Amino acid sequence: MRYRPRNYRDENPEVFSQLVKNNPYMARVYDFPELLIPHPTPENFQQLWTNIIKETSGAAPSRKIHLEIGCGSGRYLIEWAQENQQDAFIGLELRFKRLVLAAKKIERQNIRNILLMREHGEFIDEYLPHNSIDCLHINFPDPWSKKTRRKHRILSTDFLAKMHPFFRPKGELRFKTDHLEYFETITDILKEIDTYKIAEHTADLHRSNYNENNILTEFEMLFKSKGNPPIAFLRAEAL
Repeated sequence: MRYRPRNYRDENPEVFSQLVKNNPYMARVYDFPELLIPHPTPENFQQLWTNIIKETSGAAPSRKIHLEIGCGSGRYLIEWAQENQQDAFIGLELRFKRLVLAAKKIERQNIRNILLMREHGEFIDEYLPHNSIDCLHINFPDPWSKKTRRKHRILSTDFLAKMHPFFRPKGELRFKTDHLEYFETITDILKEIDTYKIAEHTADLHRSNYNENNILTEFEMLFKSKGNPPIAFLRAEAL
C-alpha cells in the first residue's frame, strides 16, 4: 500500500506546531513554493514541472530530463544544472533540512531548471510518463549492509526493470557508491539483464580517467577530507 506522509500543517496545525519545535525545517520546506514540493501529488507536480520546462532554454527535442534520487543538499544536482542550463532537473530527497539547504542554494543562485520534491524514488512513475528520462543519477544510496535488510536497497533487479520503460533512447543510469559490495552486486545485475549495457565502470573513480568530468557530491567532499576511500562509479545505457 502506498504510504504518503501526513500533511500536518494543513490537517492538524496544533500537531504541526509541536513537530516544528523539534525540527524547524519541517516548516521551512514551505518557504519555496515555486521550486520545492513538500507533499507532492501528480497535480501539483505537473503544475510546477510545466513551469520548469518553460524556463529551460533547450528546444523540446534536444532538452534532456535528469532525475536524481537522494539529492541531499543539492551540490551535485546544482552543478549539473548550471553546466546544462538547456536541460531540466528533478531532485528527490526525504530529509527536511537537506531539502531546505538545497532550495536556499537554488534560490540564491537564481537557478530556474530544478524542481525539488520530498518523495521516494520508487514512486516516480506517479509523476512521469514512460519515455521521459534521459539520465537517472543515484549517488551514495543507503547500502543496507546487513543481508536481512538488503531488500530495502533502491537499486535492485526489480527497480531497474521498473525504471527501464521511463528512459528515452540512449538514456543512462549514473551510480556512485563507497560500498563496494553493493557496487559489485549492481554490476552483476546489469551484466545479467539485456535491457542495460555498462558503458563506464571503475571501482576507484578518483584515480580513474573518468574523474576528469566527475562532479563531487557532499559525501565525496567529506570522503576526500578523511583520506579519500575508493569511490566506485558506473554509467549504464538503457537499451
